[in-house]
Amino acid sequence: MSKKKYLLPIGVGVVVFGAVTAFAASLTVNTKGLGAGNATVGTCNSSASANYVSTLATSGTNKGKYVVTGGTLTTDGVSPSACKGMSYKVTLLDSSNVSLGEATGTLADPTGDATLDFSSTSPVASGVVGVAVVIAG
Repeated sequence: MSKKKYLLPIGVGVVVFGAVTAFAASLTVNTKGLGAGNATVGTCNSSASANYVSTLATSGTNKGKYVVTGGTLTTDGVSPSACKGMSYKVTLLDSSNVSLGEATGTLADPTGDATLDFSSTSPVASGVVGVAVVIAG
């Protein structure tokens, strides 16, 4: 076989890859949506932390184990009025980053803090090894 037969498919692949990359770079990002590209997205705070409360389950499949029922989401309050009305999602994760439970809501407190409710899933506290927090406008 001739080497020239392989050059055409390779050349087409390079051109297609370049065209796809060019299209992806043309998407825009703004504070209300997110796509491929880069831009500065305004924030209402520079950090957030979540803590959770565990209680001893007295019934159900987790009877006798400590389960997560609630907690608090705390923002640094740099600009609390900017956070008010934004939605949040706090996810409790296991060692494989699998969701054990989520608490969602809207930041209505003028300080940017919220009370978390995990009672619908009540994951076993010993299985929680990570917490993910998302605040979105």
